Amino acid sequence: MTSNSPISQYVSRFKAEKGKILSFLSAFPFYGEVLKNHQYYEADRITRNELSKKLDSLKEPIRRIEENFVRERRMDLISSTEVLLSIIERLKNEIIGASYGLNGLGTGFKATESELEALAEWDYSLIHHSEELLTKVKAPNFPPDVSVEIVRNWVSSFRSELDEFDSALKSRKDVFLKR
Repeated sequence: MTSNSPISQYVSRFKAEKGKILSFLSAFPFYGEVLKNHQYYEADRITRNELSKKLDSLKEPIRRIEENFVRERRMDLISSTEVLLSIIERLKNEIIGASYGLNGLGTGFKATESELEALAEWDYSLIHHSEELLTKVKAPNFPPDVSVEIVRNWVSSFRSELDEFDSALKSRKDVFLKR
């Protein structure tokens, strides 16, 4: 495992959180092997929490867009971004839920270190994708007289981005299952 890979960064964060007791126990052969596997599960938990928070941060800019429509009394645009909020919430729940983490892949699998690193790389790409989504959701600054067509096109485009993210979440299991 290279020192600059995403999995090593998350494992290092886990080790820093656990402190001296973890270091002491990992010196013993039996505990060291158990803790080695455990640290990947903890790194996965940290990754999922971070990814969930990044998706949650998409909601506020969308709410501000909606507030502007209400403030401008644009009845034709009110609730146009509601579908985006519901998709984001569903994605966030999938990531937090057991279907996304290492436990969601099935308890019968004994993952190798290279498979766990591949999953971490995948998760890291999803975190990067969520940062790109945040940039895109902050970009539109609709003027008060914006046309309904422009807003619908933007909502449709952003929904396509969220659908791509959803596909990447579903494809994560393929990395582990070697499909």
